[in-house]
Amino acid sequence: MDKSIESIWKDGFAQERLTIPKINALYNQKSISSVEHVISRFKREIFFLFPIAVFVFTFNIILDNDNAIIWGLVGALPCLFWFLLGIKQLKSIVEIDYQANSYQYLVSIREKLDKIRRFNKALAISSIPITILPMLVYTYYNQKGKTISEIFGVSGLDWPTSTIFLIIPALTLVAWLIANHFFKREAKAQDKSIGTLIREMEELRS
Repeated sequence: MDKSIESIWKDGFAQERLTIPKINALYNQKSISSVEHVISRFKREIFFLFPIAVFVFTFNIILDNDNAIIWGLVGALPCLFWFLLGIKQLKSIVEIDYQANSYQYLVSIREKLDKIRRFNKALAISSIPITILPMLVYTYYNQKGKTISEIFGVSGLDWPTSTIFLIIPALTLVAWLIANHFFKREAKAQDKSIGTLIREMEELRS
């Protein structure tokens, strides 16, 4: 071959210059594609919550515990709450004005997603003790005098009933670890698409 890939590439740009309108059109399209990808991913995560709520409710019915329907509803309510919250957050992203400026649009989208992610992370962690505490209080007063082994049917845990409240810090820690992992992964995925595109535009603007 007489020409290297690099020289062919340079010659191609020399013969057909990239004008400002062409660059703007390219980045407008890339911006729309990136945001559509993020929105599509967000939608999948939101609508996955509905079958989880159905599973939690059904699982309680299958266990056939006392007040299974009530506890099934209690267990499913957080998933339904997150589902409705997610729909509202998705709408707030979609309604962001493009303003005929792909850079400002992407920056606005990134700021909105960062805000939603911080809020959801804090809510996910704090909702664990808030949701579990009423159940534990109910269990404590209805199972008072029994050991943990007798309450949960696990041998070897001859602890008094009051130790049931140790579940709260344990599950809150688990929620914190899971939330950190999940939202960190979300942040990396966002930075790979929208963040990279913003940095490319900033280099062109400098």
